[in-house]
Amino acid sequence: MHRITVGDYTVEALTDGLCRIPIPFFPGLDPAEHPEVLDPDGTVHVPIGAFLVRGQGRTILVDTGFGPRETGFPHGVTPAAGDPTPPMGEGGDLLAALAKAGTAPEDVDTVFVTHLHSDHMGWLAPESTPAFARVGLEAVHTAGSIEAIHGEAVPLAPGVTARHAPGHTPGHYVLDVEADDERLILLGDVIHAPVQLRDDRIHFIADHDPTEAARTRRRWLDEAERTSAVIAPAHFPGLEFLRLGPGRTPVAVQGFTSQTR
Repeated sequence: MHRITVGDYTVEALTDGLCRIPIPFFPGLDPAEHPEVLDPDGTVHVPIGAFLVRGQGRTILVDTGFGPRETGFPHGVTPAAGDPTPPMGEGGDLLAALAKAGTAPEDVDTVFVTHLHSDHMGWLAPESTPAFARVGLEAVHTAGSIEAIHGEAVPLAPGVTARHAPGHTPGHYVLDVEADDERLILLGDVIHAPVQLRDDRIHFIADHDPTEAARTRRRWLDEAERTSAVIAPAHFPGLEFLRLGPGRTPVAVQGFTSQTR
């Protein structure tokens, strides 16, 4: 996978698995106009992403994937083509990805969940057993270790700030990492697919407030383009770190800040 350095921080993309998203889950998406989004099985393939932020004596895991399970397609929705029919979503790879990155679950001192959808919190407590020494919603709540964040900007570590980005959910946050005049924005589910970069008509079915989600998406993409910040959405193919060129053209970050493991 990919990793990037921002000042003293190293941020590494991790994957927990894959979702095969049917076209109706993207209201406004015309596959005839955007045929490039479709996998041969007729769905939009997106990774289930997470990010590991290390530096300044901290190890922060951003989102925890889908967990060690799979889910089928909803009733009445055309599934992905295949024999046998593949699941709509399948996770379970996050702990192996962490190990490849040289991190054990007990090394993680903070788990930051951008929002409480199942593909972002699946490893908190699979089968009611906390996957991380400090995590598991009920367990950490009982221990007094869980904290709901509020406000427009919430510091998590030096140069690492959670910023409110509502629309997909009312309490959705992005993570902003700034150091040495460099900036990385982990966008969570502000945007789901590259096709949304240049087509504001395309939404996502799980957006709590599609109008606010579109407004938030424009805000963060415009800011990233204006400031030359690197962005990392949670579900873009390859989980690459990107800059936005003219017309929001995504360009993979190369050179001094990005490398592939």
